Amino acid sequence: MDKYLHFLKKINNFALSKQTILEILLIEYSFLNFTKMKKFILLVAVMMASTCVFAQHEPGSLTIQPRIGFSAADFNNTSDTEAHVGLVVGPEFEYTLSNRFSIAAGLNYSQQGSELKNTDIVFKNDYLTIPITANFYVLKGLALKAGIQPGMNLNYKLENDGKEVDIPDDLVKSFDVAIPVGLSYEFPFGLVLDARYTFGLTKIFDEKKYKNDGFDLDSKNLTFQFTLGYKFTLF
Repeated sequence: MDKYLHFLKKINNFALSKQTILEILLIEYSFLNFTKMKKFILLVAVMMASTCVFAQHEPGSLTIQPRIGFSAADFNNTSDTEAHVGLVVGPEFEYTLSNRFSIAAGLNYSQQGSELKNTDIVFKNDYLTIPITANFYVLKGLALKAGIQPGMNLNYKLENDGKEVDIPDDLVKSFDVAIPVGLSYEFPFGLVLDARYTFGLTKIFDEKKYKNDGFDLDSKNLTFQFTLGYKFTLF
């Protein structure tokens, strides 16, 4: 650029030789070509970004994915418990909005609960959950997800050394709400690996009825889930 300005000054001084004129033209031609090349590269990048496919399915398509895996659940506010491992199974529907975005909704049977450390005491708490997530595909097949998960308590029980212990029939709230966050990867042939963590928003126990009975009523569900699934395209 300095050379270019230098030659412009020569033009203003009317001191041009044939060699000088040739150098000016060559530099100006190179400068204009470089500018055009930058614009061309930028245009190609924009076109590639707009047409690149990150999801495995076309926008407007609907898939169903049977999923099965394990859950590791615990209570959120105590150091005396450890994760209880159980089963999670159910279908998930996903609608592709664009090359990067989709929405999904599932219906899962999820075994949750907690275990008291260094004992044989296990609290089992089973839910029917409805995870609803928004999915953002950062790479082809790789999605980040977050959403909301309402759930309904199906049953619960307390066991000590494998034997059931009597507890109140209405100790656990019938409704639960959690926030799921996680990621998934779909292979080109349809196999899907999914890992997500759900943070409970509502308390597990009914504090109004049993606030003076010695139960830890502030606990909420924390659950890690890992599932294996396979996607089938419905349309």
